[in-house]
Amino acid sequence: MKTYVALALAAPVLVSAQQGMWGQCGGIGWTGPTNCAAPAACSTLNPYYAQCLSAVGQQTTTASTTRSTTAQTTPQTTPRTTPATTTMATTTRTTTSSVPVGTGLDNLIKAKGKKYVGFCADPGTLSNSQNAAILRNEGGQLTAENSMKWESLSPNSQGSYNWGNADQLVAFAENNGKILRGHTFVWHQQIPNWLKNINNKATLTSAIQTHIAAVMGRYKGKIYAWDVANEVFEDNGSMRDSVFSRVFGDWTFLDVAFNAARAADPNAKLCLNDYNLDYSSAKLTNFVALVKTLKNRGVPVDCVGSQSHLVVGNGAIPSYKTTLDSLASTNTEVQITELDIRTTASPSSSQISQQVTDYKTVVSACMKTAACSGITVWGVSDKDSWVPSTFSGQGYALIWDNNFNKKSCYQGFVDGINS
Repeated sequence: MKTYVALALAAPVLVSAQQGMWGQCGGIGWTGPTNCAAPAACSTLNPYYAQCLSAVGQQTTTASTTRSTTAQTTPQTTPRTTPATTTMATTTRTTTSSVPVGTGLDNLIKAKGKKYVGFCADPGTLSNSQNAAILRNEGGQLTAENSMKWESLSPNSQGSYNWGNADQLVAFAENNGKILRGHTFVWHQQIPNWLKNINNKATLTSAIQTHIAAVMGRYKGKIYAWDVANEVFEDNGSMRDSVFSRVFGDWTFLDVAFNAARAADPNAKLCLNDYNLDYSSAKLTNFVALVKTLKNRGVPVDCVGSQSHLVVGNGAIPSYKTTLDSLASTNTEVQITELDIRTTASPSSSQISQQVTDYKTVVSACMKTAACSGITVWGVSDKDSWVPSTFSGQGYALIWDNNFNKKSCYQGFVDGINS
């Protein structure tokens, strides 16, 4: 059994060179703290990831971790609402996990040397006990689906924040030993009107820096990775039109955002995320070139994310490994951040069979790519998928059905891990 023991509320004050409970403390490429604050001890889960776990009742098998975000043709997800609060949710660790060691997708992929399998989530997802149970048993990572987007956190005026939903997600992750991916800062969608109306570079620079400092400062040490910027390219490979690109006139808004993020939380992984990298050669080529350019001028890009909102049977899927190899050429960590593979809403038996194959192909590609550190699926159950409301007549994209039963493609995912 994987057991986590209570963390006393009156814990010793942490020093800067120590990592808190559940934080990363080692692994290939890790440059942060390698010591854990008592009562935690640094436990090596695999060569790429070590985590601060309770010294009592630590799991004794291998494990791992990583990061994530949006869609093929951009999704407009609807923020779930939960009453806001201005204080962080209290996270007393007085429960133990009943997850059997060696079961669940996350445990399987960690045993093979990767960091995690994860899912997007928000308080609305967590409020469903079936969703929450799957997140606990099958995943090791969560991505904030909507609750950490700029519009969700600061909808009305600069400096005014609604922390309630984000706090709940952080508390769930901490209480259940999951790593968390923050999503997202610089994005052309789901940003507040007051931000859209800025037309001065100095003002927008300050807004970006202030927002990132506020959010990352609040959750410093609690969030493993951040999608600092999301969907900055059009499908033809050009710079996407947004308030950021219009006001700056070039890519330097990314310099501002990534440098602000590094200053706010030096140990968080900082990621650039985009969609349709698997479909558009021009987009993929320019994405890779941009990351290399940013890194060459010292911008701290640690990871790149391919959202991977795919269509069953699409011709790009068999060459998915080539996409990951291209992304790996940036010398950053590569993550599959928002995986789903959609069919028609009522798929034929041949579509269902092909979906199994396609999930296996994508997961296998990550397993065979050293730089690919983890996979996040964009939802748990088809019941909550963004696909049907975005693509008319399509759906069936996730690995649990509307009744939270495992679908055939779950086995495809497992087979991909074991390939």
